[in-house]
Amino acid sequence: MKLNLKKILLLAMVLSLSLSIMVGCSKKEDEVLKAKIGISWAADEIDEDTQLYADAVKKAGGEPIFLKQFTNDEEAKKAIEEVDAVIITGGDDLNPALYNEEPHPNLEDINPTRDISDVALIKACLEADKHTLATCRGMQLTNILSGGTLYQDIITQRPTEIVHRDPNREVFVKHEVTIVPDTLLHKIIGQDGAIEVNSWHHQAIKDLGENLDVVATAADGTIEAIVRNDKTYFIGFQWHPEDLIINDKDEFALKIYQDFINQVSPEKETK
Repeated sequence: MKLNLKKILLLAMVLSLSLSIMVGCSKKEDEVLKAKIGISWAADEIDEDTQLYADAVKKAGGEPIFLKQFTNDEEAKKAIEEVDAVIITGGDDLNPALYNEEPHPNLEDINPTRDISDVALIKACLEADKHTLATCRGMQLTNILSGGTLYQDIITQRPTEIVHRDPNREVFVKHEVTIVPDTLLHKIIGQDGAIEVNSWHHQAIKDLGENLDVVATAADGTIEAIVRNDKTYFIGFQWHPEDLIINDKDEFALKIYQDFINQVSPEKETK
């Protein structure tokens, strides 16, 4: 009887250890299976706005990786090999020299160092056909690198009844955008008609670049979302889904991030 008890205790210990190992392996597998999402460099220190992108990536099931500042194309090409997809963040105005225009009187702060970094990054993503989500400034720069131009200040260059930025620059304003039917964004959102988005910009696409399709517009005709039609998955938004995900718990914004991340999920590749 004592021998049987010892055997039972020993068996219980073995089973317990095996279970612990299995749980540990499961946790490691879960970590490995998360898609690595590179987030473009915005500053030497990660500020609150940039952190929102990382928080949104985590909320949608990905692993955020902050990318460093790039000084040339080769650095960017090497960096994106380490991630599954890339998010290009918003930020300062773009230098109009990038599209051969002189500065408008209402042009705001530009960041030449970041321009160099983001130009290299977007070019690398396009060349490698890397899955990319470009936000606000990122969408505008994508348009420039595709041969398009911008309104440097829509308030004076393209007056409209829609407010695209809070005059006091304190909060996001809200307005509706209409999703173009039978597009990638329409498929992601999963419904027809308009959705409400946030807005914080005074620049917008003027001349649309090559290989770009418009997939959402505001009521005043402002281009609110685009895709590169010659790439597997390259989408840009004038609005900020990351803020809507974290601060508004917006279901449509979360769908955008979830679809983006699911496309490159290592788990998807194993199925």
